[in-house]
Amino acid sequence: MTALRPDDRAAVGASVATALDGDLPRPDDRFRAIGPDDDSAFIRLLAVEAADKLEDKPADRILAWAAGVLPRFVVTSSFGAESAVLLHLLAQVAPEVPVLFLDTGLHFDATIAFRRQLARDLGLSVVDLRPELSVAQQATRYGDELWARDPDACCALRKTTPLRTALRSFDGWATGVRRVQTPERAATPIVEARQHDERWLVKVAPLARWTDADVDAYLRAHDLPRHPMVADGYPSVGCAPCTARVAPGQDPRAGRWSAFDGKTECGIHLADDGSVVRTTTTPG
Repeated sequence: MTALRPDDRAAVGASVATALDGDLPRPDDRFRAIGPDDDSAFIRLLAVEAADKLEDKPADRILAWAAGVLPRFVVTSSFGAESAVLLHLLAQVAPEVPVLFLDTGLHFDATIAFRRQLARDLGLSVVDLRPELSVAQQATRYGDELWARDPDACCALRKTTPLRTALRSFDGWATGVRRVQTPERAATPIVEARQHDERWLVKVAPLARWTDADVDAYLRAHDLPRHPMVADGYPSVGCAPCTARVAPGQDPRAGRWSAFDGKTECGIHLADDGSVVRTTTTPG
């Protein structure tokens, strides 16, 4: 059975120590994406070791560690309600790292404008990922308003598949997922190994431990904007057809896929084995 040697543990610990000292660790080829015929258990153990050492560390240092050790690293952003937090952290520690944005063709105009604003103000390089099919082509092939009949299929076509395709060029990525956002995200590790198209990549969640109060405090401290639609009753913003206003006191994500019982995720953050999926595609 594969196990980490003491030297492996020491190397991970040293890379974390370097990040905590304010520097970027050296790239570590042990974290390079590997295929199914390689020793996937090894990279998974490395990820667990890194997660343990980084669990209680500041988000900027977690991000700095990932930007340093992962040979080809990227950050994904929805440019949603609180996206400015992770993007501001990235601008401080590794502004050269690209940001991937899933441009589904169904976003609110305000989201596209917000994406441009943050990229410009923070000096980040944003890459727009687009689905293979335009919205019109999708309607021709699958019928009008697929999102209203089978939102899981629409999310797969417009978000999950484009992201999986893009990640073929990287060894790991970071997201702004937080444990308090949904029950599905409650066990999110700081660092984990995830399988994408038969390759193992390292996924990092620098903000996993952050509370809503932490996010609010950071936005205020750094004078960062929220998505402009937050003030209009949209505390969580996704694609326009699947996002509704939320009443005061409701869960912030209650307006996402509100016509469908149990759907809280588009799919890009779900477990690889599909164990966390909703049980119906029937509105109700």
